[in-house]
Amino acid sequence: MVLIYFIFASIVITRINYGQSVSMSGLAGAVSLAGSGGDLWAVEGGNWQMAAGLLNRSDVTLHLQEEISTVTNLGGLYELNSTNGNSYTCQVAVVATPLDELNIQFTPQISIPERKLQHTYTTFIRGLLNPAYFGLDKVSDIPELVGTIENPELPFTCISVLKQNKVNDVTYKMFSRQSMTDALLDQIFSIRNETFRINWGAYPHYHAPEKFAPFMLDDDHLYYINAFENAASTMETGAVAAENMARLILSRLSDKKPSSSYGLKTSTADSNLQHPEL
Repeated sequence: MVLIYFIFASIVITRINYGQSVSMSGLAGAVSLAGSGGDLWAVEGGNWQMAAGLLNRSDVTLHLQEEISTVTNLGGLYELNSTNGNSYTCQVAVVATPLDELNIQFTPQISIPERKLQHTYTTFIRGLLNPAYFGLDKVSDIPELVGTIENPELPFTCISVLKQNKVNDVTYKMFSRQSMTDALLDQIFSIRNETFRINWGAYPHYHAPEKFAPFMLDDDHLYYINAFENAASTMETGAVAAENMARLILSRLSDKKPSSSYGLKTSTADSNLQHPEL
């Protein structure tokens, strides 16, 4: 009975946390299960404060609403040009966002394996669920988290209570693999006062064996943190990858060793390594 429960829970949880079925890579699947326990932590007021706090302590200049369009290795320095027409020069360039759906031009060109991102359509609704849609009589009979199994006829992955505002005023968060239409939302909700939609490439679409991009995109100082996401994609693993990247950069700047001495492959080497164990 315990094994059956674990298998069923795995089917639902991987859909909630990664929007994918249990046919995904093993390590990422295990990480998704780790995020389903009851001993999870969150920052009061929102986890966004973690990123804001790190930025405030880092003494950096943040350029919002500005995208980098080109990265050019000038030999010892990198020139970064933005869509706003600004140009920046630096000794070290770190890419800290997935390159899979971006159109950044690198000179010289880099080579990374093709990777498809799993898009999650997140819909926030302020209102009240319709119990009849779920075959129930009362809203109170609906659990705070509704997870679904792998079935193409089911329009959403999960619905959860985000905040109880008043008795008949609740803020919900819904995950789905495609955009939720107003007509469909009007079936699921008896009251819908506010609706906010986000479509984002949330994480890689996992399939074993995984092919990893290199952490070093050239033989100098062009780095790629998000190469680690082919193993697992979380805030915590991203933070670990970023710390290790910072340590690598400091080490390489201090001793000037070639990249080969660190046992790391760059995009100029064979980065098409497969990892069946993942």
